[in-house]
Amino acid sequence: MDGGNDLILVSRKGQSVRFTATDEALRPMGRATSGVTGMKFREDDELLAADVVREDAYLFTVTEGGLAKRTALTPENYRVQGRGGLGIKVANLPASRGDLVGALVVDGDDEVLVIMERGKIVRSAVDEVNPTGRSTQGVNFAKPDKGDRIIGVARNVERNLGDDRDTVEATDQAAPDDGADAPTGDAGDAGSAGNDTSEQG
Repeated sequence: MDGGNDLILVSRKGQSVRFTATDEALRPMGRATSGVTGMKFREDDELLAADVVREDAYLFTVTEGGLAKRTALTPENYRVQGRGGLGIKVANLPASRGDLVGALVVDGDDEVLVIMERGKIVRSAVDEVNPTGRSTQGVNFAKPDKGDRIIGVARNVERNLGDDRDTVEATDQAAPDDGADAPTGDAGDAGSAGNDTSEQG
């Protein structure tokens, strides 16, 4: 990371802070120092991810229940703030779909691996999720089996699924940018996206 790059921090409850890593905001320190506060959290929240903002990139988020969304990292969507605040919401997260388990800065041709608690992995392309604003809740991206849940998301270094890709089922609903939950469809009707690359025996 070069001085002057923007960083984005994302919490499990869906808050985000974007700030510029200048020497004034994030001064160089030695290993023995404790650092500075990048982001504050409300009760029961914690840091999920931190990444460098790239030009023409997107923030890709996934919840425990399989909702995903992709939002362009433009100043209109994610304005530069001072570090150390509570931040702004990345999405309208319905409580029934759980907290965020993944927040990645991705390019339009990236692929991701969605990792289930029981060992199942689903591989999908991020371009199956249309870009939307922060006030939407996302689309059904990967459906965990009954009693299972998503525990993590990672970028796939082996890109290009080609003709093997499925499409995700859109369930986007606009909502006020105040964090209020919007009604969702029955999670049981959601289709899963991508391709299983491993399954628990």
